Amino acid sequence: MRKAFAYCLAAACALMALSCNRGSDEDVFRPIRFEVEQEGAESKALIGNNDDLIHACTPVEDGGLGKAIGLWAAITDAAGHTTNDVFQGVRLRWFAHPGGHEDNPDLDEDDNRQKWNTVIVDDEGERAGEVYWRPGETYRFRAYYPAGVELRENTSASTFIAEYRTSRQQDDMLAGYQKVQLTTLADLQQHVQLRMRHTLSAVKFTFRFKEDFPSTDYLTGVWLENEAEGNFMDYGLLVFGDGTEAGVERIQWYGISAPVEGEKMYQWGTDPGLPFSSTPESRAVAYQRSDATSTVTEGEFFTGNDGFVLMIPQTVGEGTSICFTTRGSLGYTFKVAIPEGTVLEPGYRYTFNVIISKLDVELLITIKPWNELESSYTINF
Repeated sequence: MRKAFAYCLAAACALMALSCNRGSDEDVFRPIRFEVEQEGAESKALIGNNDDLIHACTPVEDGGLGKAIGLWAAITDAAGHTTNDVFQGVRLRWFAHPGGHEDNPDLDEDDNRQKWNTVIVDDEGERAGEVYWRPGETYRFRAYYPAGVELRENTSASTFIAEYRTSRQQDDMLAGYQKVQLTTLADLQQHVQLRMRHTLSAVKFTFRFKEDFPSTDYLTGVWLENEAEGNFMDYGLLVFGDGTEAGVERIQWYGISAPVEGEKMYQWGTDPGLPFSSTPESRAVAYQRSDATSTVTEGEFFTGNDGFVLMIPQTVGEGTSICFTTRGSLGYTFKVAIPEGTVLEPGYRYTFNVIISKLDVELLITIKPWNELESSYTINF
């Protein structure tokens, strides 16, 4: 059983839903080429614990993860008629060998930007395939990673809508937008520039004793838990774009559901535990795969991102706690409340530092933009 949320969308843009079309030989001028830039690529991307989208979207046989970027597009003609989702089943993959996809050997090998190639996925599997420009029309592209994200049917050129459940998906969910208006033949030569933005929040949990409390223990388990009134969500609705031209890249999240009281969110455990003491250098970082002395006993699914857990951006309400166990607690579960009003914003990384003293537990939260290596500011509770 889960708590249900009613949600409303700020966007109110209804576009005509017409038949899908990838372009035919009669109206082909040039294949559409794509460039992809990842926001924050100079630091850890959290994509499967790899550095960037290129590795994630490289086929497995070429040493990558075999994932892809999904592509959604709408075309508006000179008369103002719009066709939605014209590239159904089209994905972007990175092919490192010259010429891109092996089924497309005629691509310009000197143009590295063409290594982002389109493939088509349908009931028959995946195959190479081009998509084409049509002169005189306006294209609005929505790109998203991973390509398997569940899209809502009411996605439009101005508002991209997708569901995501972080208790089951821990990919670094990215979204990008670009508008291209073809007014001259020279416009057909351009590449579509897609800047992929982080849509989730990344949270790390660390544990240590207070400086004036010299002691040593071992962290053995961590999870989040809602109390009766707690509404911390692990299942949400991403709305990328607010229905206006100025807000086409605005990121908003709406709640779909939250775990009920007592259900463990993001549960992780390790045996015989991670040691920690009273200095910042000796802190224990949860959600790690393993170290030299311990192994993960539960929650392996949440250990793929360097100790960060990807979460739905939201404002934390009353009644949500960080729960943890230690070897010295002898089965007792410690709880520290996440302060009501704590905001998790899309595209930011948070570190929840749990500091244990003889009498109580203190929570120190550090916050930084995704692409900054040092903390931007700190909040003490």
